[in-house]
Amino acid sequence: MTSSSTVIMSCLDILRRLDPAETEKHLENLTNLISNDDISDELYQRVDVPLKVLKDVNADDRKFLACDHNRDGDSHRSPWSNTYFPQLQDGFCPSEHLRQLELHANEVFDIYRELYFGKSTSVSSVYLWDKEANNGANNDGTAGFSGAFLIQNKVDNGSYWNSIHVVDVGRIERGGMCHYKLTTTILISVSPSDSELGMESTRITGYLVRQNDRECKISSHDSSSSIGSQHIVNIGKFIEDVETEMRKEMDSLYIQKTKNVVDMIRKDTMQPTQGKEHTRVLNEAVLAMAMNRKTKLSGK
Repeated sequence: MTSSSTVIMSCLDILRRLDPAETEKHLENLTNLISNDDISDELYQRVDVPLKVLKDVNADDRKFLACDHNRDGDSHRSPWSNTYFPQLQDGFCPSEHLRQLELHANEVFDIYRELYFGKSTSVSSVYLWDKEANNGANNDGTAGFSGAFLIQNKVDNGSYWNSIHVVDVGRIERGGMCHYKLTTTILISVSPSDSELGMESTRITGYLVRQNDRECKISSHDSSSSIGSQHIVNIGKFIEDVETEMRKEMDSLYIQKTKNVVDMIRKDTMQPTQGKEHTRVLNEAVLAMAMNRKTKLSGK
């Protein structure tokens, strides 16, 4: 009998070879073939799909992002009202103190989102949860926690940018040092408009994953609210640095490399397909062959 780890690795190997824009559909097809709820749940946790936007009717229809990190069954929790849509009884929720920190993080991250991605086309959400070791205790931030910081930026032509930052915050050690582990996934889809040129549409899709670690100083002698604010500042700087570096990497390496390859294989249909130098050499060769043939005929 095939082990669960082998099944998951095989599914991940298949997904790496398929169109990233259709990941959600492919993932659903694979889970239907597996017919094992435990393996399916783990697969959904390990594969990032494009984020979906929902509205919270309990918070003036304010938008929030749906992903696996705020999902319980078929429902998703809103960070604004802390309720599930569709409605779910006894859904998972963070502890009281962590919930207050979650609200503060959403307001701060919303400003970050507007500055970098614009107000009209983007949506952000932050979800925090207690670690299992805390056993649901009223976490004041000193025991550590985990969270997901999400951004979606989508434009009318179907292009989108999804940032999924999953952070693990460690316990504050002696000396006030705290360890942060950040896993960042960026999903991107670009569809340039070719209608004016009479060409078929082109779509570039892909994703990039990076893991980073950082040690930051926390003043543990401050109040619990101050400790939480320090965590948000440290995480915010960490996310900003990593996202900026990944954006530069995608632009200078992957996108530019793709452009160079396309430029090498595409030719402008309005221009000659060969260069002037190649044409000159070809004409000289034909002329030389003609002169050689004329010389042979004259010698007969």
